Amino acid sequence: MRRQRSARRRNDEPKRHGPTLSTWLRAGLAVGVWAATSAALLGYDLFPGRLSLRVGEVSPALIRAPRMAQYVDQEATDRLRKEAEARVPPQYTSLLYARADAEKRVDRAFTVLENAQTSGQTEESLVTSLPGVPAPAIRWALESNPGELRVLNEKARDVIREVMSKEIRQGTGDLAAAREEAAAAARRRESRREAGSLLAAIAAREVAPNRRRDTDATQAARSEAKERVQEVVRTVQADSAILVEGERVTREHLEMLRALGLASPRLDYRRITSTALLVGLVVLLLGVQTRHWAPQVYEDPKRLLLLSLLVVVSMLVINLLTLGLPNVWMLIVPAASLVAAVLLADIVGTALALALSLLVGLTANAGLPAALLSLGSAAAALAYASRIWPIGRLRWLVGSMAVTNLVLVAAVGLLQAHPLRGMVWEAGAALLYSPGAAVLGLGGIVLLQRPFGITTRLGLLELSNPQVPLLRRLQSEAPGTYHHALMVANLAEEAAEAIGADAMLARTGALYHDIGKLSRPEFFAENQAVLGLENAHDRLSSSLSALVIISHVKDGLDLAREHRLPPEIAAVIAQHHGTTLVSYFYRQALSGERPEVVSEEHYRYPGPLPNSKEAALVMLADSVHAAAKSIAEPTAQRVGQMVREIVRDRVVDGQLQECDLTFQDIAEVEAVMGRVLSAVLCRTRVEYPEPIAAGRS
Repeated sequence: MRRQRSARRRNDEPKRHGPTLSTWLRAGLAVGVWAATSAALLGYDLFPGRLSLRVGEVSPALIRAPRMAQYVDQEATDRLRKEAEARVPPQYTSLLYARADAEKRVDRAFTVLENAQTSGQTEESLVTSLPGVPAPAIRWALESNPGELRVLNEKARDVIREVMSKEIRQGTGDLAAAREEAAAAARRRESRREAGSLLAAIAAREVAPNRRRDTDATQAARSEAKERVQEVVRTVQADSAILVEGERVTREHLEMLRALGLASPRLDYRRITSTALLVGLVVLLLGVQTRHWAPQVYEDPKRLLLLSLLVVVSMLVINLLTLGLPNVWMLIVPAASLVAAVLLADIVGTALALALSLLVGLTANAGLPAALLSLGSAAAALAYASRIWPIGRLRWLVGSMAVTNLVLVAAVGLLQAHPLRGMVWEAGAALLYSPGAAVLGLGGIVLLQRPFGITTRLGLLELSNPQVPLLRRLQSEAPGTYHHALMVANLAEEAAEAIGADAMLARTGALYHDIGKLSRPEFFAENQAVLGLENAHDRLSSSLSALVIISHVKDGLDLAREHRLPPEIAAVIAQHHGTTLVSYFYRQALSGERPEVVSEEHYRYPGPLPNSKEAALVMLADSVHAAAKSIAEPTAQRVGQMVREIVRDRVVDGQLQECDLTFQDIAEVEAVMGRVLSAVLCRTRVEYPEPIAAGRS
């Protein structure tokens, strides 16, 4: 239902044509970075090529290959890759509950017939209720006894099991063939004409596909097939004719010329033009890499602005300090890369290190050695970027950079035959750059994370401190909720580590997921016993009690805004119940005097569904811990069974359909949460002997 409503909203929205505001903003940032960086750099001369030809032009003379070379025939490669993609058939994935659902539908059909026998329902109304079932078969069912219908029900279930044990692919002819097979199998099991007709009609009607087309798997398989196709490499023999006089230039001719180093732009570059073009290329590649590898950064204007500032400010600082400090890029580039890796993404930090190193190579008196020094030092820093928290682990990053910097300076110095005295000075500076880059990067992270609205591991560590005012308030005003949150945090953290999710985000989100209960702590069972309170719901109706329970999500979001919690934590608060049912009060309402007026929608949380692994893990941890309290005599087997049932209920209820948890992830989560809960609930105490009375021998 939620997906259908979302689809309708998307269809109702007016279609936008042309560049959007975000597109213009990204283009403006790219131009700004290009202009500022180009202005900060000095030119770099390139050797011009020999020819300037374009596709469709006429060759002015005979052109021969001065040497042997190889080139990639892109047209032939693309053609082979398209053919490989076309040969891959559509991929399908199993619908786990398709057969069980079909059996339930069969049961419902026979239940309708049995009820009709006792209620005196007419044949005409049953024809409407059971479309596709012949009238003579319905007439026979009304005249038969309930025992015969139950036998036919079991036979229909057997037919469903037999037919749906085979692959029935959605959107193919498998379904029609399976229904014909079901009808034939039903007639083989029942010799009586009307009974066989009834059995065949119901069984065939309820057969459904058990495989659905998996678009992602199909695309992945086709991409894999495409990647397996190797590039078509052609060889140009030395002294062979590439173009004759008057021949029109094709794309293949240009590929040959480029492979031989004979193709070049038409203009005679000056220093400023070459710098502008190279900087533009680096900026473009950085943008393309960010869009491909880190779309969350590319789509966020604030994060894209941060990346742009890192490029421009780094190059400005390098150019300001390059005359006063040796190899200053070994200080600035690693620091900027660390900031990008922590605040944006690891891959963005790597891309920025590469981009800055290429730009450093364009600075005066720098060249390739400077690019190697900056890139190597940044690579050493990024290798230990994950060890930046806690601060005491910075020694690994500093040590890695120190060793790498010494090796780099020694290797480049020997390669360029630097005097020993100069190498010692450069090595000393490189050693000092190691802690300097770490401190500079850490300072940049601390200063920039809040203005740009980015949640880092450091921020999450601060929020998870029990001395945070909001957590202290939870401890004092709702102690039961606080201890429940601690257990949920442990469960979510262990599960996140098992499946490779963000364990710190899962733990911190779990600590705050129930802060909304601070508004009315006495209405929640875990606080009533601890605070010595009576059950406040005894004075309320079921609908009002459900409303109070459900409102703790909204109250939690209000507190999150008031205390400026990060959006990732607020998302966990909003999503940790999804659209689940407040089942206790719903069942209580159904058992009341007017169950027909009870609406299930009134007893469901408003959502949204969890859209991240971490939010989904908090939902599951919250559910299993709450359910664990109902196990009277817990054993590892009972706890594990309870965890599996809770998780499967959430899956069947559609609560996990918007997050990217896989079935393997879910199995890991069940195992981990079952193990952790068993360790807590099933521990045994050692029986100690009674103390010997004083004076007793």
